[in-house]
Amino acid sequence: MDLNAIHILVKVVESRSFTQAAIVLDMTKSTVSRKLADLEQALGVRLITRSTRSLVLTPEGEAFYHSCQQILELLNQAEATVSENQALVKGPLKVVLPVEVGHQVLGEYIHQFLKQYPEVTMNLELTNREVDIIGEGIDLYVQIGELVDSSLVSRHLTSSKRVLVASPEYLKKFGQIRSRKDLSPPHQMIDIENNAARLPKWDFQPESGESFTLDLPCQLKVNTITACLKSCLDSLGVAVLPEFVCREHFKTGRLIHLLPEYAMPEVDVSLVYADRQLMPKRKKLLIEFLLENYHKEQ
Repeated sequence: MDLNAIHILVKVVESRSFTQAAIVLDMTKSTVSRKLADLEQALGVRLITRSTRSLVLTPEGEAFYHSCQQILELLNQAEATVSENQALVKGPLKVVLPVEVGHQVLGEYIHQFLKQYPEVTMNLELTNREVDIIGEGIDLYVQIGELVDSSLVSRHLTSSKRVLVASPEYLKKFGQIRSRKDLSPPHQMIDIENNAARLPKWDFQPESGESFTLDLPCQLKVNTITACLKSCLDSLGVAVLPEFVCREHFKTGRLIHLLPEYAMPEVDVSLVYADRQLMPKRKKLLIEFLLENYHKEQ
């Protein structure tokens, strides 16, 4: 089988375009198309369904594509093994982080890693969308909250403490909140509705007595912590936010920590990736780098 054709198939799928793959491979589009057609002919099966607007892998193409990825990874590892510079770490990584985690928690460590390993290239996406780690070929993802897919590997990074907060202006308008009884209308909440983050409900656990779940009217739902924080600072309601994003606003008095005697369930933040026996060295190093350096500074 033509290994060149395997490499071309992987680039076409990753680029989602014959034109882009041709540019990356420094080939003509017609050559890329012909090589793929020859590969399909040799296999006796269609790998990609082509249209004027998109490329879609057939079920057979999907299975063959993932096998090709592993073949190329084996070849890269074999090359590294016999290379004079076995310590060289190179190749692409696809990393997806929740927006706030990328900006406020792991962004600086990602930058340090890339400076330390200049031969590594990274496609870094900051998003709060729900992702398909295996289907999208994601090397590393950060999960906020519970992991539901048992086929994935999860490495605990940290636990995020959550706090109930409101702005002084909001409390002045709608009334002070000094006890559980005060948590009733006309008070309203700002809720975070995010399919990617699996956040627990607004559960409160006092030092003694029974726990309770807060359920207030909700005028505004948002999908990011940043948007929730901004809305709370703008006095649109009470909110439950990670404690670390509120610290500076507690110091300036722009936010008030409500009912501090009640604890809320902490939210796990984990590094998640597919359980692959042949994990690239660059991916192993990134995972260990993030864990080691983050915990070192806590």
